[in-house]
Amino acid sequence: MAQPVELYIEHAATGKKVQFLQIKMTGFSDTVTPSWTEENVYGRMDPIATYQGTTRAIELSFDLGPFSESDERKELALRKISRLMQFQYPTYSGTGNAMSISRPPLLKVQFANYIRSSEGKTLLCYMAGMSYNPVDGMSATTTPKVLSGNILPQRIAVTLSLKVLHDKAP
Repeated sequence: MAQPVELYIEHAATGKKVQFLQIKMTGFSDTVTPSWTEENVYGRMDPIATYQGTTRAIELSFDLGPFSESDERKELALRKISRLMQFQYPTYSGTGNAMSISRPPLLKVQFANYIRSSEGKTLLCYMAGMSYNPVDGMSATTTPKVLSGNILPQRIAVTLSLKVLHDKAP
């Protein structure tokens, strides 16, 4: 029997974690982009190219659900998504003051062999963006399930855009 693959995300500043054990991956891309500066000079056919650096961007799309009638699993998924959204904010040095950032919102991410460091450990990233789209069954003829004023989705589609920070030479 196949073992479920875990998506592990840790907020480096606080050590808080989110783990998704049962996801259905709907999209993945890992893009490496070198950057060059080109200068055309007189008498030369080709420009002089100077290497500037290389960036790496990862985009992961996945679905949570479809959920069974268990409201507990739906509520747990929504809490995890909420925490993941909180991970996009830094920590501040003083309470009640959003003017002095203490630590940036860096993440440690691991997803099987797709997202990990060269040592097989978590990969240091920052989130360039995140979207979550709940599918709640709302239409002209149906209404979604509502519990304690909260709409409970049938399925949740999530997309994460991550930028890799190279803490070691590749």
